[in-house]
Amino acid sequence: MTIYDIAREAGVSAATVTRVLKDSPSVREDTRKKVREVIDAYGYSPSSVAQDLGSGNTKTIGVILPSLRNPYFDVLVSAAEDEARTRGYSISLYQLPRAGEITAQVVESLIARRLSGAFFIGGMDDVDRQDLREMLERLGKYMPIVAICPPRKDLGFICMFNNLDNAMRQAVRHLYLLGHRRFAMIGGAPRLQDSGIRALSFLDELKTLGLPDPPDYGHMGGGTPEDGMRESFRLMTGLPGAERPTAILAYNDLVALGALHQLRQMGFRLPEDVAVIGCDNQFFCPYTDPPLTSIDMQAEEHARSAIRELLSASENHSATIVRDATLIVRESCGAKLGWRERF
Repeated sequence: MTIYDIAREAGVSAATVTRVLKDSPSVREDTRKKVREVIDAYGYSPSSVAQDLGSGNTKTIGVILPSLRNPYFDVLVSAAEDEARTRGYSISLYQLPRAGEITAQVVESLIARRLSGAFFIGGMDDVDRQDLREMLERLGKYMPIVAICPPRKDLGFICMFNNLDNAMRQAVRHLYLLGHRRFAMIGGAPRLQDSGIRALSFLDELKTLGLPDPPDYGHMGGGTPEDGMRESFRLMTGLPGAERPTAILAYNDLVALGALHQLRQMGFRLPEDVAVIGCDNQFFCPYTDPPLTSIDMQAEEHARSAIRELLSASENHSATIVRDATLIVRESCGAKLGWRERF
């Protein structure tokens, strides 16, 4: 049943039915009673979505993300949903097509639903995709946007990101002070230099410490445990023993998880032979063998802050918000072993 069906059945206008539903005092009592009888007979309930569309506010936030397979995104989405719910809003998930696919349908769907705003969970590589840039620029004309990604001066929305530069440097220095001099980074983009601020800060800190760039071992990149296993195997079998790294920094915790498994399978002692540090500080880090040292991205508070900023923002509002990332020391980095000369 629709409001028009109720109106036809009761012999009144749709506007009268609307006034009855809103308990308007302008409706005569006999008319109100007749309309109510029809409503009760059919068990009619007005659509909150339709009402919101009519008011121009669906009280729904669109959450746009590249994948649901990474637990890190799950934490972000869960926290965003919880924060939105406490403020009387709901969220709707939109998973991005892969690079090169058309995103026009996602854009038009978001616009057609007249959302209260959009929360984009991405990164530098995502924002640099031309189709995504066009999508965000178009969305920004209809609704406020908050994005978890490095700042972009030419895009009119709020950028929130972690200070990964400082965190990665802290991780390298931590390992350096434990005696490590041969480093490697695995995961990320196919070329290490293209893996964003994590890789650039890693390489720059090695230079600051007077250490050479890590050897080219056919870096393939990726962000899954399988990528961590493959790159660890390639790294340790492709270099002579005296050139193998004693410290590995992984692009994320999933890559680190695969690396821990592969290195142990190859007979390396962890962390005595090889220290490993991940990034994201996911829920499983305390339970790996050994427990994984990781950079805490504070995903939950990141998402909650994003929702708060989104609901207080206006369209085309541009700002940059930086949050600290913290190194969480556990056993995989070998801190308990103290300083040791590495050979």
